[in-house]
Amino acid sequence: MRRALVLVGVLAFLVGLAFLVARPHVPDPAATPYAGVRGGAREKAAGLAVLYRRGGSELPLQPGTTLAGGDVLRFVFKGERPRYLELRVRDADGPIRTLFPEGPSTVAVRPGQTLPVDFAVGPAAGRVLVTALFSNAPRAVGAPADGETETVSLSLPKDQASH
Repeated sequence: MRRALVLVGVLAFLVGLAFLVARPHVPDPAATPYAGVRGGAREKAAGLAVLYRRGGSELPLQPGTTLAGGDVLRFVFKGERPRYLELRVRDADGPIRTLFPEGPSTVAVRPGQTLPVDFAVGPAAGRVLVTALFSNAPRAVGAPADGETETVSLSLPKDQASH
C-alpha cells in the first residue's frame, strides 16, 4: 500500500512538472508589438535598392562601395506589398532635403517600382545619408517618424574625386 501511495505521489509530481515545463511562453504584447503582415518576412517588409551611375555604366550599390562626386543614384522600392514612402537625402554637410515625393503627403509605391527621381552626388567629401520612411497610410512629408513608420537609413561614404 505504501508503494502505491509513493507511486501516485511521484506520478502527480511528474504530471505537474510536465504542465509547468510544457506551457508555451506568451510574450508580453507591450514588449513585442505587432511587426507587420502576419506571416510576412521582416527582411522583405520594406527597403530600397540603390543603383549608382558612373561613367555610362549603372551598378548596384554594394557594401563598401565609395561614391564620387558626379555619381547619380537611382532608387527602386523593395517590399512585399505597396507602402507609402518618403525619401530624404543629405549630401556631406548640406541640408536634409526630401527627394520624394514632391507633394505635401507621402505617395504609395509598388514593389519593384523605380522612383521617378535621381540624386546627383556633390563634390564635397563626406557621406551621403539616405533615409526612407515607410508607412501603411499617407503621412505628411517632413513629419518626424512615429510608431507606425518604419525607417531605413543608409550612410554611404564618398571621396572628393569627380567623375
